[in-house]
Amino acid sequence: MDREEFETYLNANSRVVAIFRSQALAYQHSKNRQRAASKRWSETVVASAVDKMVSQFVDNVYDKLKANLKENKFQPYESWVSFIETNEVLDNLEDTVANLELED
Repeated sequence: MDREEFETYLNANSRVVAIFRSQALAYQHSKNRQRAASKRWSETVVASAVDKMVSQFVDNVYDKLKANLKENKFQPYESWVSFIETNEVLDNLEDTVANLELED
């Protein structure tokens, strides 16, 4: 499973990306409110920062999973799905992200 397939799988089977995006947006808005009025970011810049955070989050999860699973060369996608389901990765990720507090 490549990174793009992984993100598609995450979005289709879990709310973890949506939960993380929501928290990242709240975090970026909070940071933006702390800036001097003349230095505040536009909504477009805030959205871009959130997109970057989400992308980094998905990259990190993908890299950690990739390092811990043995991919079947003949059925790479299925080996990912099997590992994710067997180890309850999506449930654990959702729990972790739901309790995550983003900080500087």
